Amino acid sequence: MVRHIFLYKVKDGADPKEILRILNELPKKVPGIRTWTLDKHHGEEGNSGGLWHYGLVCDFDSFEALQTYSDHPFHQEVVEKLTPMFADRAVCDYEFSNATVK
Repeated sequence: MVRHIFLYKVKDGADPKEILRILNELPKKVPGIRTWTLDKHHGEEGNSGGLWHYGLVCDFDSFEALQTYSDHPFHQEVVEKLTPMFADRAVCDYEFSNATVK
């Protein structure tokens, strides 16, 4: 499995609810997404530095499936539409075989 983590900050003047609405269209229109979670950060800024406003986490069967998602025309349309609404963004993709709790 591959986990895709997308963190972003909303640009001043952008509508966070509209960003959420647009992003939440992706699982309905782009095949291959196994799991999808998206929400606003909760909590105060601490010793770990600045906070991201929102986080999206989704899982795919493979890096190839993630690439198919990334290249999908609707995903490309969403990226083009939303990029001007972000003050900053970050992505982390990693492979995992199973979750462990220690």
